[in-house]
Amino acid sequence: MGDSSTTVTFESSLMTDDLFTRELDYQAGLSIVEGLLLRGLLTEGDYQRTKALLLAKYRPPIGELLAETG
Repeated sequence: MGDSSTTVTFESSLMTDDLFTRELDYQAGLSIVEGLLLRGLLTEGDYQRTKALLLAKYRPPIGELLAETG
């Protein structure tokens, strides 16, 4: 049957309004930076440094997972 540890794990993994806002802000910033990179207005190094700054500033739950995988 359902044990309480499964429920606690599930409930703690819900996305709160704060987590959603952090993820949204990060993704918006990343989209802008990617556009600048594609237009040649940023170097690859600038892009990587800015992406790292965005990750540090917003700590997006999904963005951090995607950054770890490559």
